[in-house]
Amino acid sequence: MDALLWLTLLFIFLYYWFDTAKAKETAVAHGKKACRDMNVQFLDDSVIRYRSRLSRGSSGQMVIERSFRFEFTFDGQTRENGFVRLSGQRLLMLELDYPDHSNSDQSNHQSNRLYMHNSYSEESDALRSRTEKRPDSRH
Repeated sequence: MDALLWLTLLFIFLYYWFDTAKAKETAVAHGKKACRDMNVQFLDDSVIRYRSRLSRGSSGQMVIERSFRFEFTFDGQTRENGFVRLSGQRLLMLELDYPDHSNSDQSNHQSNRLYMHNSYSEESDALRSRTEKRPDSRH
Protein backbone atom coordinates (compact mmCIF):
# COMPACT_ATOMS: atom_id res chain seq x y z
CA MET A 1 0.00 0.00 0.00
CA ASP A 2 2.82 2.41 0.87
CA ALA A 3 4.55 1.63 -2.42
CA LEU A 4 1.40 2.48 -4.37
CA LEU A 5 1.09 5.80 -2.55
CA TRP A 6 4.73 6.69 -3.26
CA LEU A 7 4.43 5.70 -6.91
CA THR A 8 1.30 7.84 -7.27
CA LEU A 9 3.03 10.83 -5.69
CA LEU A 10 6.08 10.29 -7.91
CA PHE A 11 3.85 10.12 -10.99
CA ILE A 12 2.06 13.36 -10.04
CA PHE A 13 5.39 15.12 -9.41
CA LEU A 14 6.87 13.95 -12.74
CA TYR A 15 3.72 14.90 -14.63
CA TYR A 16 3.81 18.42 -13.12
CA TRP A 17 7.55 18.74 -13.84
CA PHE A 18 7.26 17.77 -17.52
CA ASP A 19 4.04 19.73 -18.05
CA THR A 20 5.70 22.84 -16.60
CA ALA A 21 8.71 22.37 -18.89
CA LYS A 22 6.39 22.13 -21.90
CA ALA A 23 4.45 25.23 -20.76
CA LYS A 24 7.74 27.12 -20.40
CA GLU A 25 8.67 26.26 -24.00
CA THR A 26 5.23 27.46 -25.13
CA ALA A 27 5.63 30.74 -23.19
CA VAL A 28 9.07 31.31 -24.76
CA ALA A 29 7.60 30.75 -28.24
CA HIS A 30 4.78 33.25 -27.62
CA GLY A 31 7.19 35.81 -26.12
CA LYS A 32 9.59 35.49 -29.06
CA LYS A 33 6.76 35.83 -31.57
CA ALA A 34 5.37 38.94 -29.87
CA CYS A 35 8.84 40.51 -29.73
CA ARG A 36 9.49 39.67 -33.38
CA ASP A 37 6.13 41.19 -34.34
CA MET A 38 6.91 44.35 -32.31
CA ASN A 39 10.42 44.62 -33.83
CA VAL A 40 12.10 44.39 -30.42
CA GLN A 41 14.71 41.97 -29.05
CA PHE A 42 13.66 39.09 -26.79
CA LEU A 43 16.34 38.89 -24.08
CA ASP A 44 18.02 35.89 -22.45
CA ASP A 45 15.99 33.40 -24.52
CA SER A 46 14.03 32.49 -21.38
CA VAL A 47 10.98 33.13 -19.24
CA ILE A 48 10.53 32.95 -15.46
CA ARG A 49 7.48 31.29 -13.95
CA TYR A 50 6.23 33.41 -11.07
CA ARG A 51 2.78 31.96 -10.43
CA SER A 52 0.93 28.68 -10.80
CA ARG A 53 -2.63 27.89 -9.79
CA LEU A 54 -5.51 25.60 -10.63
CA SER A 55 -8.33 27.06 -12.70
CA ARG A 56 -11.11 25.95 -15.02
CA GLY A 57 -10.19 25.65 -18.67
CA SER A 58 -12.40 26.58 -21.61
CA SER A 59 -13.95 23.09 -21.54
CA GLY A 60 -14.71 23.34 -17.82
CA GLN A 61 -11.98 20.91 -16.74
CA MET A 62 -9.39 21.77 -14.10
CA VAL A 63 -6.08 22.91 -15.63
CA ILE A 64 -2.91 24.47 -14.30
CA GLU A 65 -2.72 28.18 -15.09
CA ARG A 66 0.85 29.48 -15.17
CA SER A 67 2.15 33.04 -15.40
CA PHE A 68 5.59 33.81 -16.81
CA ARG A 69 7.72 36.96 -17.03
CA PHE A 70 10.31 37.75 -19.71
CA GLU A 71 12.42 40.75 -20.70
CA PHE A 72 12.87 42.54 -24.00
CA THR A 73 14.63 45.67 -25.23
CA PHE A 74 13.99 48.34 -27.84
CA ASP A 75 17.46 49.84 -27.92
CA GLY A 76 19.78 47.22 -26.44
CA GLN A 77 20.33 49.27 -23.27
CA THR A 78 17.11 49.17 -21.26
CA ARG A 79 15.19 46.08 -20.19
CA GLU A 80 11.41 46.11 -20.35
CA ASN A 81 9.01 43.48 -18.99
CA GLY A 82 6.63 41.17 -20.77
CA PHE A 83 4.16 38.70 -19.28
CA VAL A 84 2.57 35.49 -20.59
CA ARG A 85 -0.30 33.61 -18.94
CA LEU A 86 -1.13 30.07 -20.08
CA SER A 87 -4.09 27.87 -19.22
CA GLY A 88 -2.58 24.43 -19.69
CA GLN A 89 -0.74 24.94 -22.98
CA ARG A 90 -3.19 27.55 -24.33
CA LEU A 91 -2.36 31.26 -24.36
CA LEU A 92 -4.69 33.35 -22.20
CA MET A 93 -2.88 36.68 -22.14
CA LEU A 94 0.34 38.29 -23.32
CA GLU A 95 1.32 41.74 -22.09
CA LEU A 96 4.24 43.98 -23.06
CA ASP A 97 5.22 47.01 -20.96
CA TYR A 98 7.11 49.59 -22.94
CA PRO A 99 7.97 53.24 -22.30
CA ASP A 100 6.70 56.06 -24.49
CA HIS A 101 9.89 57.38 -26.11
CA SER A 102 8.05 59.94 -28.22
CA ASN A 103 8.16 62.52 -25.41
CA SER A 104 11.67 63.90 -24.85
CA ASP A 105 10.76 65.30 -21.40
CA GLN A 106 11.93 62.62 -18.92
CA SER A 107 9.63 63.87 -16.14
CA ASN A 108 6.58 62.89 -18.21
CA HIS A 109 7.99 59.44 -19.04
CA GLN A 110 4.89 57.27 -19.48
CA SER A 111 4.56 53.52 -19.77
CA ASN A 112 2.36 51.89 -22.38
CA ARG A 113 1.01 48.37 -22.26
CA LEU A 114 0.11 46.12 -25.10
CA TYR A 115 -2.35 43.34 -24.22
CA MET A 116 -2.99 40.31 -26.37
CA HIS A 117 -5.53 37.70 -25.36
CA ASN A 118 -6.22 34.16 -26.48
CA SER A 119 -7.07 35.23 -30.04
CA TYR A 120 -3.36 36.03 -30.56
CA SER A 121 -1.66 32.80 -31.58
CA GLU A 122 1.18 31.39 -33.65
CA GLU A 123 -0.96 31.68 -36.80
CA SER A 124 -2.20 35.21 -36.13
CA ASP A 125 -0.70 38.23 -37.85
CA ALA A 126 -2.98 40.73 -36.10
CA LEU A 127 -0.15 42.27 -34.10
CA ARG A 128 2.21 42.38 -37.06
CA SER A 129 -0.24 44.42 -39.12
CA ARG A 130 -0.65 46.92 -36.28
CA THR A 131 3.09 47.37 -35.67
CA GLU A 132 3.94 47.80 -39.35
CA LYS A 133 1.60 50.82 -39.49
CA ARG A 134 3.37 52.55 -36.59
CA PRO A 135 5.69 55.32 -37.82
CA ASP A 136 7.89 55.00 -34.70
CA SER A 137 8.40 51.22 -34.95
CA ARG A 138 12.02 50.21 -34.42
CA HIS A 139 13.90 47.62 -36.49
